[in-house]
Amino acid sequence: MVKSLYLCIEKRKNDMNRRIKQVWLLAILSSFLLIGLQTYWLYNSVTYSMGEMGKKNAEKAEQAIVTYLTNIGAEVKEKSHIGYVVTAYFSDFKRPCTTICSPLDTDTIIGGVVYSKPGFGNVMEKRDTFDLRETDSNNSFDCLNTYITYQLTRFDKAHFDRFISRKLGNDFIGAEMKTGKHRLWQTRIVEPPTLFHHEMLVEVPFNPIQYQSMQMRMQVPMLPILKGMMWQMIGSLLVTIMLLLSIAYLIKVMLLQKKVDKMRSDFVHTMIHELKRPVQTLKMCVSVFSAQKTDEKDENALIMETVREESDNLTAYLAKLREVIRAEEHIPLQITSFDIHAALQNLVAVYRKNKQKEVNVSFDYQRTSDRMMGDRDQLLNVVSNLMENSVKYSGDIVNIHVACRDTEKEEVMISVSDNGIGISSDEQQRVWTKFYRSNAYPDMMQPGIGLGLSFVDMIVKAHGGRKMMQSEVGKGTRISIVIPQHS
Repeated sequence: MVKSLYLCIEKRKNDMNRRIKQVWLLAILSSFLLIGLQTYWLYNSVTYSMGEMGKKNAEKAEQAIVTYLTNIGAEVKEKSHIGYVVTAYFSDFKRPCTTICSPLDTDTIIGGVVYSKPGFGNVMEKRDTFDLRETDSNNSFDCLNTYITYQLTRFDKAHFDRFISRKLGNDFIGAEMKTGKHRLWQTRIVEPPTLFHHEMLVEVPFNPIQYQSMQMRMQVPMLPILKGMMWQMIGSLLVTIMLLLSIAYLIKVMLLQKKVDKMRSDFVHTMIHELKRPVQTLKMCVSVFSAQKTDEKDENALIMETVREESDNLTAYLAKLREVIRAEEHIPLQITSFDIHAALQNLVAVYRKNKQKEVNVSFDYQRTSDRMMGDRDQLLNVVSNLMENSVKYSGDIVNIHVACRDTEKEEVMISVSDNGIGISSDEQQRVWTKFYRSNAYPDMMQPGIGLGLSFVDMIVKAHGGRKMMQSEVGKGTRISIVIPQHS
């Protein structure tokens, strides 16, 4: 049965290790996938926002050029002494559309019909005709007026740059006139802005009749985009952090479960070993009694003493388990005022009578009062556990010093010092863990199930107190407990 239990525990341990590895792998893959998806989403969101900002900049650039051409056209009309007649054919008009520019008036004639009387007077007259049936007449008058304007004047690049710079502000970088092979009728974005390149190139119709357009390079600032996406980015970051923390917490719980399973496994192994020894001893003694044919009283007394000691050990193990379970179940402490001086004296007297080793116990009581507040039985169990460890983990000659005094904060400090094997610095925190037994002990056959100091820790915390340990390997250990006193 014991072997089956051992195999079951080992199988459970191997299954847990395999599951933890699987969880680690899934957690790492999920984390990378999550970060990748969030990064991809943010990249696309920023790119989309930059594209929208680019469209707005293109509209602003187009409007700035329209305003510039309108202003230049008005100035040219006021100063010109040349009359200009331009006739154009568009796809949505069956008859030609004619635009007239004169120093006296500007009229439009459709199909030879004059809608307002032109007045050329004695000025010079010029005429042009264009086939523009590749487009409709939505922008016909603007393009015809622009053509006439730049037939009557020269394009001033410096003046254009100053005007556009005033309109667009710091977003405007520069502009360049382009003459192509095809007429451009609609504004288009040649180079859109990207996450790593914050400039854009937009091409705006300028003088389409003569195949001229204006290529304008503009800056797309990131700050307004980031401000607009601030809450989205914060929300995305928080969701990512929460998911990563959830994964980390899951892994932590799995590791904690693994630790608990290991402690449970160690506990079962230890309990099997510790309970097996007294049971086998009792069986041996019973067998001796059964086979005994003599009535030697001394031998019978020795056997009975052995039976009693092993029964006491078995009872002590079970009592210690019960105490730990009671402490974990948060059973209320029985807080009373009791005589700690007399209680410690009695406990010291008990350990001075140890028959297995030479035990020397000194006692130093420095309090002004003999009474203290606390759970008498539990506190005496704590001190007894500490003294038991001192005897157990020392040589053949054991020197124990028990001290009790008041602190400056209305507390009672009880200390137990010994000349035992000591505890290494890296294990001084772990020895308070339930079922933990150090591998550094020279005699691992020494009885114990690793519950003594964990019980001390639980009882001290239940009293609202604290514990302290000073230990050096090969020289000994001093453990102090401090219990607050409430008036």
